[in-house]
Amino acid sequence: MAPTPTASSLVERFRLKERGRERGHEGQPHTSQPTLDNVETEVVAYCDDLYAKRRNEYHRHRSALEERLRPPPANRGADPLVEKACKEMKDAVAEERPDLAGLAREAQHAIGEVNRFRRDEARTADADFPESRAWHWGLLVALIVVETLVNGLFFGANVEGGLLAGTSYAVLISVVNVGVLGWLIAALARLIHHRDPRRRVGGLAALTAVAAVAVFWNLFVAHYREALPPDYPVPPDTTVVAQSAVPQVPPESSPVGGSPAGQTGAQVPPGDSVPETCWRGPDETHADQEALCLFRASPFGLTGFYSWMLLLIGLAMCAAAAMDWFKTDDPYPGYGKRERRRRNTEERLLDDRRELLGHLNGLHDEAARKLRSDFRDPVEARQLALGDFNKLDARHTDLVGFAHDLEKSCRGALDMYRTANREARTLPEPQIWQTSWAADWDLPEAPDGSRLMSEAEAEERSRLMHEALEQRERKLRDCHDECRELVNEITRLDPHDKAVPT
Repeated sequence: MAPTPTASSLVERFRLKERGRERGHEGQPHTSQPTLDNVETEVVAYCDDLYAKRRNEYHRHRSALEERLRPPPANRGADPLVEKACKEMKDAVAEERPDLAGLAREAQHAIGEVNRFRRDEARTADADFPESRAWHWGLLVALIVVETLVNGLFFGANVEGGLLAGTSYAVLISVVNVGVLGWLIAALARLIHHRDPRRRVGGLAALTAVAAVAVFWNLFVAHYREALPPDYPVPPDTTVVAQSAVPQVPPESSPVGGSPAGQTGAQVPPGDSVPETCWRGPDETHADQEALCLFRASPFGLTGFYSWMLLLIGLAMCAAAAMDWFKTDDPYPGYGKRERRRRNTEERLLDDRRELLGHLNGLHDEAARKLRSDFRDPVEARQLALGDFNKLDARHTDLVGFAHDLEKSCRGALDMYRTANREARTLPEPQIWQTSWAADWDLPEAPDGSRLMSEAEAEERSRLMHEALEQRERKLRDCHDECRELVNEITRLDPHDKAVPT
């Protein structure tokens, strides 16, 4: 705050001595002047303005402090806050209840189905399957990719498009080996673990049949590679030329007296006639018919190392895929599927339950925090109010002292102006100068400390308000516990349920 100006500073600021002598030589102010002259009015207005600023500052602080001096009310809207929080918690439970009840029924149904299955199938151990199938899916994809690349190299040398065109054949072969045959073998291998002998025998028979299909499928794939141009089978005219180079055998040299075939040339072994009879054309489009013919004529009659490698690689990938498919679920057929459904439904139910309970906890904690933040202990409030009252009283004392000093400085400055004027004037001074100037400022009343609570009253009100706060917090907790118990009741499951699903 700015210091109080002195009389000398006011005289210097407004040049009162110089102006007093100047106006005295001019006979101003006039002897009949009824009020302060212009120079005095200017000084007084400046002092009035200084006082007004200090008074306004005092009133601004007083308004803030008096607001804090008011005693805390017994109820600051705490009951409506509790009622609102309870309503929000109950509404949240009512909104989620249909979904939770539906998930609970689904989970309970899955539990009953698993228990029934374990009882009927005499299963005592828990289902054994991986929590996540990501690793197994990745391994299956890797098997498809590896077999596709290897098969693409084998087929790429025999097709017009090279490696790219060969890969298109390889993808189909890999999907059949890994995705179809591998899955069928794994499913039938689980069937062998069934407690019913008829299913075990049926599974074993089917597994043998599928294994044979896998062998013949890969044999056909190897024959198809051989049938692709330009390797095999050779065209008929090439065969004729090759046969014409063989020496003729006389009919009489025949061990059984000759035959019709011996009359025209050498006898061609039956195996050597297969390429000629299976030839359908020189193009790639004829390869499927040629491969089918070769497969029918001699399923295991592969003519090249690459063909045998292609067969072995296909069977190896099929076996590896079957093992991986088998490990994705429990060995007992149907057990893993039911147990997985039970876990998934329970997990969805627990997730929704956890989310709702977290929301209820948030509503409760927010309301409890607001109850505590809005609570003002009367004893602490009285101590704060007492400190604020002392601050306000000190500011009032400061304002009164400032007004007194300012009035004194302003009056001293006016007296110096008048003295200089009297010394320079020849006419009598104005009548108003016979009385010293006095300020007419309206000083505010001193702060009233009677509104402050006594210490005994503050302690009594504090006891009552703490009891009321505890009751509100207890009511809030009871409402929260009631909602939580309702959620637990909705989502409660019976792990021993043996109800037969409808």
